[in-house]
Amino acid sequence: MNKKLKVLVLKASSLERSIEELKEHTNVPVEWTIIDFMDKKSIADILPQQDILVSTSLHDYFKNESRNLKAIFMPGAGWEKISFEAVPDGCLVANSYEHEIGIAEYVIMSMIALDRNLINVHNNFSKNKWDFWPQRSGPSKELHGRSVGVLGLGRIGKKVLEMTKVFGMKNYAIEVNPVDQSIFKQYSLLDLVKPKDMISLLSSLDFFVICVPFIKSTEGLITKTELSAMKKDSFIINPARGPIIIEKHLFEALETNQIAGAALDTWYTYPKTKDENPNPSNFPFNKLNNVIITPHVCGSTFGTFDRRMRVVAQNINNFYEGKEPINRIQELSKD
Repeated sequence: MNKKLKVLVLKASSLERSIEELKEHTNVPVEWTIIDFMDKKSIADILPQQDILVSTSLHDYFKNESRNLKAIFMPGAGWEKISFEAVPDGCLVANSYEHEIGIAEYVIMSMIALDRNLINVHNNFSKNKWDFWPQRSGPSKELHGRSVGVLGLGRIGKKVLEMTKVFGMKNYAIEVNPVDQSIFKQYSLLDLVKPKDMISLLSSLDFFVICVPFIKSTEGLITKTELSAMKKDSFIINPARGPIIIEKHLFEALETNQIAGAALDTWYTYPKTKDENPNPSNFPFNKLNNVIITPHVCGSTFGTFDRRMRVVAQNINNFYEGKEPINRIQELSKD
């Protein structure tokens, strides 16, 4: 290929710094166009002239404008926002991961904050109350020696276990795919079960971390049955996707103290415009005092976005040179 590739990058605040990383690591001829991901009119005007789209979303209302795309390279992992109908024939789709460090650090932070009741302790003491002084409330637990189980032993699950191993925790995993025996030693796994057998494991866990992708088989995977199997003093942490856990069942388990608490970073409703502030759930999780809620921030670090843009850059280089892309998504690709 001799001509310049026309590449459209849909930017957001989180990506602005990393676009320079993308350009720096792209070493083939490119004509860049950079547009805000919310500017639908400009996207519709420019998209038909583009060879490559760099974005984590492509709505089906762009299916006519996207007709000439040859590749979609995602600076992100989840592909539920890429419409299959909008991917034209002859177009490949590839994603990027690189978020496991940031997410695992978020999980560790959440585990300690939940365990030590950090937010309630801070809010109480900021009002000059000493309710949580150990002489009144007793001592706190430690992560050391406690049990943690990850649902999904992919990049995120492995990174979480790598970190919990350092804390001296008892590591468990739930994974649908076969796992090499070397993984047991590498991550100090005490047991690994299939999702269909997770009930037997949940009753022994202090922390349950959701690390699976959001696909058809994982939607609604965690229900009242699984939540009821958990210990009353255990916590659930969801940095994956909201709908993996049935919304109503999770709220009820937390509201009735069926489980001790949760850290929830992923939701059921998201803003569709720059200024929209929708309720993230149909249930008032924000009214509960045993929940840490954050707006999908766990993997959004400078390191994550820089590493992702390097993967995207390599995929642009590979495309230009006729090489196979990194992380091809077979379910979406039509080339």
